[in-house]
Amino acid sequence: MKPFVDHLQILPVSFQNGRRQADGEHRPGGLGMATLAEELARRGWTARFEDMGYDKPMPEARLVEAFARGIGDGVLSAWDRSRFPIVLSRACYGGLGAVDALGPRTGVVWVDAEAEYRTPSLLRRPPLDRTALAMVTGRAPRDKLAVQPQRLSGEQAILVGGQRSDLRELRVAADDGIRRLAPGEVGRLPELVAAARATQWYLHIDLCALSAAAVPAADDAGDDGVDPAELAAAVRGAFGPDRPLAVLACTRYDLNRDSGNATLSTLVDLIEATVVAAGGEPKPREARVASSGPRKQ
Repeated sequence: MKPFVDHLQILPVSFQNGRRQADGEHRPGGLGMATLAEELARRGWTARFEDMGYDKPMPEARLVEAFARGIGDGVLSAWDRSRFPIVLSRACYGGLGAVDALGPRTGVVWVDAEAEYRTPSLLRRPPLDRTALAMVTGRAPRDKLAVQPQRLSGEQAILVGGQRSDLRELRVAADDGIRRLAPGEVGRLPELVAAARATQWYLHIDLCALSAAAVPAADDAGDDGVDPAELAAAVRGAFGPDRPLAVLACTRYDLNRDSGNATLSTLVDLIEATVVAAGGEPKPREARVASSGPRKQ
């Protein structure tokens, strides 16, 4: 990967349950890529973005793989242009393409309250976005049209949260080698990342895993969630030059439901903590003021 300084690349997946979600004031689909870019610019970051979508109707499994290819290409293109890639997604499967792009030696930190870690059956087929972690490790299958899908070892994955996961599924995840940190244990993330055999890392944050008061725009957050400030501190301590963080994804929220900009503030704080941990540096305040030009009287 090339080094980057202050440039970010936002890649949005505004689809949920196979359908594009309504934009509202925060396009696309309430993800707010332009809204976030403006807030990040105030802190010295330059965020580029491009909308992604598919107009042709297709089964959701095929749509997942279409986005996986698009996101994977976007991640590789961002790093080729010295930009840090940020995936914004209405569904958890938005990160599959990031893992595909990064390759088989990727480590995954998956922050999620309810990761369904199972092999789908005829009697129970959970939503594709809820089985995304299982698809990353191969516990759940991907569509036959997947292009070079990665199958990571469970020992390369760390689940943070899981407070609403089925206990049997957590046992299966542990049997596969996945290590889990409960919401109150997030401070141990640096030691688990240091112990993993991975050359680079993907950080996946489902906002529903965070404390509901901090993310009122999350699809389904609870009071038992991860404290965002503790998560940000853990991320800053876990990653660095010897444990490079390559991609961030933030999923399952709609800024049109935000209250008092609480979710927006939490998102920006987490994004900034992540890109600093990845080696980014915001522009100095003096440079930001100079580039904005003189204020109108």
